[in-house]
Amino acid sequence: MYVTLALAIVQSLAVAMYLPLKTGLNSGLVIAVNTMIMVAGAFFLVWLSDLNAALGLGSSVVIMMAGMVMYLPEDVMHTLSNVNNIPEIAYVLGVIFILIFVYVAVLVEYSKYQIPVNKLGIHNNLKSYTFLDIKLNPAGGMPFMYAMTLVSIPQYAMLLILSMDSNAKWAARLAKHLVMGDPIWILLYILMIALLSFAFAFVNVNGEEIADKMMKASEYIDHVYPGADTRRYINKIVLRLTVFGTLYLILFTALPFSLLLWDKDLLRLTMIPGTFLMFVGMIYNIREEIRALRVNQRYTRIF
Repeated sequence: MYVTLALAIVQSLAVAMYLPLKTGLNSGLVIAVNTMIMVAGAFFLVWLSDLNAALGLGSSVVIMMAGMVMYLPEDVMHTLSNVNNIPEIAYVLGVIFILIFVYVAVLVEYSKYQIPVNKLGIHNNLKSYTFLDIKLNPAGGMPFMYAMTLVSIPQYAMLLILSMDSNAKWAARLAKHLVMGDPIWILLYILMIALLSFAFAFVNVNGEEIADKMMKASEYIDHVYPGADTRRYINKIVLRLTVFGTLYLILFTALPFSLLLWDKDLLRLTMIPGTFLMFVGMIYNIREEIRALRVNQRYTRIF
């Protein structure tokens, strides 16, 4: 919550200071009110997300994804209508790329690395069905959403510095290079995707927590001692999978932004792959939640 507050204040203040104000009121008061409204709106969305995570389907990202998916077709059509001189071969290549991307995205999302797990005292024909599943891309599509926000923070900071000191030429130069689509911005975005991919992977698959639960449940992995050795074993596998997942995310969510070097109007198109990865992950989570609810509802009262 403190991190959210800090990011919301920086973003809201930067946006509020560059809004075209047409009022007779004190500009400082108007900027302060606009900033507070946007910060309050950010925390209202956080509250709704937490509420949905506790009582609804799709965890906490479904609210944001709903808006992104709702306006995506309109944004794509608007972008294509504004871009001129697109050769027909580009449309053909685009369709082929979309088909390949959809296939690979769904395949990676549903692929899992299975670790056989044994349980003390159980020896029967169901033993082969006991596995610890780790997704091929442990971080999922979440790095895309957070990377966009975090990469924009330096630019907002430079804009705030310029608003306080208009003679800060170094801040103006940095702000110019931190614009979305600039080569430096793309490199920062790739770096942020990589960092967040590793961070989310080890948050989603916590080796220490899994090893502790396995030890309490009398479960073990063949040829691996319970406790610290199991934790290191799981973390080693997560690290290997995260390297693959990071390269996969960079290829499908970061490299498309290189199109902005050719035309900045293609911004909405470059965001489609990352949005789709988040959408596939959300659909997968909803599917698993519905499956769990259906299992619970299969039990009926005898009397």
